[in-house]
Amino acid sequence: MAGRRDLTTYDYRKARARFLTENDVCHLCGHPSADTVDHVIPVSKGGVAPSNQDNWAPAHGVKGCPTCGRKCNGAKSDKAPTEVARLTTSRDWYAGPRR
Repeated sequence: MAGRRDLTTYDYRKARARFLTENDVCHLCGHPSADTVDHVIPVSKGGVAPSNQDNWAPAHGVKGCPTCGRKCNGAKSDKAPTEVARLTTSRDWYAGPRR
């Protein structure tokens, strides 16, 4: 298993930027403008190598979500996705505007 040092390499940061350019919808709250990559199976819990994009999902990091304000990746921490409740709001963000 690769160590956490792999999370700071130039190649990792470039790959993360490309990944977020292709999809910036947070997998935890469903809002756009995700600014970090969440390792779905945490690296600290034996997840695959940090550079394996099959284990990546967009999330809101330190800056927080501009829509709901949640710092999704921090709230998830090193839990599995099934241990984290998806943010529920009064609006269905996938259905588009209300009529």
